[in-house]
Amino acid sequence: MAVRSEREKSKMQEKYQVILSQMLKEEDNKYCVDCDTKSPRWASWNIGVFICIRCAGFHRNLGVHISKVKSVNLDSWTSEQIASMQAMGNSRARAVYEANLPDGFRRPQSDSTLEAFIRAKYEQRKWIAKEWIPPEITVPIDLIESETHQRKIETTSDSRQMEKHAPKIKPFATPATNNNPVQQTGQISSSSITTPIVENNNQNLLNLDEPLSSPTNNVN
Repeated sequence: MAVRSEREKSKMQEKYQVILSQMLKEEDNKYCVDCDTKSPRWASWNIGVFICIRCAGFHRNLGVHISKVKSVNLDSWTSEQIASMQAMGNSRARAVYEANLPDGFRRPQSDSTLEAFIRAKYEQRKWIAKEWIPPEITVPIDLIESETHQRKIETTSDSRQMEKHAPKIKPFATPATNNNPVQQTGQISSSSITTPIVENNNQNLLNLDEPLSSPTNNVN
């Protein structure tokens, strides 16, 4: 069952990788959303953008309450995270977080100015579209079914492991009862008592038990 669970988990991650790979083929997703570096392999999944490894470090410095960073290829993904990426992407993110950038703005390239730009963009929300309302993330039904199936397999596997390692308890043996009330109370049956025979050694001392002999009449 454990082998099957790992196989299903791997299959599910492969499915997520296909989705992410398709997204990276979109023109705006081919470049880091913050500095325009080509072929980003990292993502801020809660913001919903693809970023380069350098900007990923700056996003981590913001804290997970602002940006949650994952590797596109090296980390495991969930259906919720994939849905968040699908709901945004670099094109929409720029329209939201860079809505009020000055005309002719040039993206900074040095580390210090780039980190300051990222903080102003996501932490201070300096150029965000005022009318923007974060969308509700809806997980596609096929992704929900995949994860639900995976959880069922893992739950079944865990239950069987618990049963396998649970200590075996033998049932308590109840002593057999005797229906004889006399023996139950510890009394001795009268039939089991042998009355001792007492020999009276003085019984025949006076020959009282012998019949008296008749007197003999002497007839002369």
